[in-house]
Amino acid sequence: MITYLSNDPAAHLAFQVPPGYDNSPGNYKILPEAIWAYATGGGTWITDIQVTDVTGGSVVTVTFNYGGGNRIGPFTLWTSTGSNQSAKFSNILSTIAGLDPGTFTYFGNVGAIEFSTQDASHLIHVSARTMNGNNSKSFPGLSDVDANTATTSRQMMIQNLTSNAIYRTSMGCFNPSGSPVTVEFSLFNGNGSLVGLPFSKTFLAYDFQAFYPFAEAGASRGSYDNVFLLINPTSGTGRLMFFGATANNLSNDPAAHLAVRYQ
Repeated sequence: MITYLSNDPAAHLAFQVPPGYDNSPGNYKILPEAIWAYATGGGTWITDIQVTDVTGGSVVTVTFNYGGGNRIGPFTLWTSTGSNQSAKFSNILSTIAGLDPGTFTYFGNVGAIEFSTQDASHLIHVSARTMNGNNSKSFPGLSDVDANTATTSRQMMIQNLTSNAIYRTSMGCFNPSGSPVTVEFSLFNGNGSLVGLPFSKTFLAYDFQAFYPFAEAGASRGSYDNVFLLINPTSGTGRLMFFGATANNLSNDPAAHLAVRYQ
């Protein structure tokens, strides 16, 4: 999707429709990052989503995870009446705020959202687009499967990260399990050398954390391009899901980075 005035593009990835694959529709999908907050360079970040009911009759609930293992929900977001129907929500955190009878303040927050249906026979896909004015990044809702999560026996990586006077890279991480996990993060440049120092973070059950990897590695004052991030869980039985983004420092125009298996 391209904005006509700015030519700002957002990518759309294809998924398998039949069940049984890593990115097939499912009754449980996770957006590892959704935001509704002021942008550092001006404007407001919001995340809009589309939910598509592949099988029909799905009752879709949402749970918001905003850090430290804190969760709100589930709330019923949408009930479809037939297969191949879709619903779109222009600001998902604002929508959840309207469903929540409590006093939690959603504006100014970022976190992960879980989407669930009533049972395993009702299958959905979720797609998100986070934007600030005409600038946006798009990414899919992920299944909680081996291909999308890192554990002590499974490393992952995020490629093409940048930190300089023009661009900044951030990332969001979510532990969709009920057990904690400690993860070591290491940045490598094009020559295979470390950028800064490796750093570790511990994620509680259902914990969401967002951070700048170059700053955490002690390399925020340098100029780096052609870098990848190695994600290596070192202890705990939990698992971690990731999402990265590189934004222009002046325009806030972002690009998404999805994690892939390291080996």
